[in-house]
Amino acid sequence: MTFNQAKLDAVACGLIDTVVDEAAIAQLAVKTADLHQSIAADIYVIVTSTVAAQQCVLMKNQWPKRVCFFAVGASTGSILESAGFAVVVPNEPRTEGLLSLPELNSVVNKRIVIMKGFGGRELLHHTLVTRGAEVVEWEVYKRIRLDTPVYTQDWQQEQIRCIIATSGEVIQAAFDYFDTNWLKTLNWIVVSQRTAEIASKLGVSQISISRDASDQALIQCAQQLITRARHPSEH
Repeated sequence: MTFNQAKLDAVACGLIDTVVDEAAIAQLAVKTADLHQSIAADIYVIVTSTVAAQQCVLMKNQWPKRVCFFAVGASTGSILESAGFAVVVPNEPRTEGLLSLPELNSVVNKRIVIMKGFGGRELLHHTLVTRGAEVVEWEVYKRIRLDTPVYTQDWQQEQIRCIIATSGEVIQAAFDYFDTNWLKTLNWIVVSQRTAEIASKLGVSQISISRDASDQALIQCAQQLITRARHPSEH
């Protein structure tokens, strides 16, 4: 279901673009060759975005046969599955969902590759190391802020009741682009306790946390927010 189908008037606002890092991509052949030499019985590759998944597919014939892939969410998993990879996808499409998987709880001496963008996913890396895994990060793309935000339609500040932000980078970018006092007056929907803390530190006080970053979860959270606003005496 889309926001329009749910009768939610929404404006998409692009603040960040994703750019593949060619220098990092050029190193992947050497890195996958090294995996073939690994003495680890199991090699896990955690793919954290659709961009990273696309790079996995381009390298399809280079992966060792014993690699097991994990995708952070359904969209990422679908790209890998369509290319013939066996993929484990958590029910909760975020870092916490990955870390709750049984396969990633018993990782002593296992070799784990995290394919990701530059920066971020500190919790994922730290937790897996704490659990005994040998973890390396393959950073294959960068997020860059757009010179000017890109919108799906024109809008005015007084029309906006709520902002939905799916990452800490997006929250920070919003505070860099827009009037901070205005942003602090709005309701915000974020996708994790970590992103809620980022928003809170920037001065946001009205924060709801979606169960995950899927459209369905975000729509449900927005609908609940509207219901509370219509019936404040009931809450």
